[in-house]
Amino acid sequence: MSTNEPRTLEQTWGLLEEKLEGLTTRYRDLSSENARLKAAVVELSAERDRLKREIADARELLGKSTRYEAEREEVRGRIERLLKSLQAAEGAPADA
Repeated sequence: MSTNEPRTLEQTWGLLEEKLEGLTTRYRDLSSENARLKAAVVELSAERDRLKREIADARELLGKSTRYEAEREEVRGRIERLLKSLQAAEGAPADA
């Protein structure tokens, strides 16, 4: 059929059916991809939430560690001062 010849009703219906089939296939493909992407979003959201909890836990541990380190240094200083006091009271050299 040339471009100048009018289409028959049967040809027009055939073209419409082809286009509708193509659109239907495209719609199914996009729906499948949309479902896959939604599932990926759910997975990534769960992973993000898990990582946020891990970060919060790590920050808490870091804060505790810093506090414990400061307390340890304070206790060390007290022990050193007590040892010096005991050594001075005994008459022993302070750095022995």
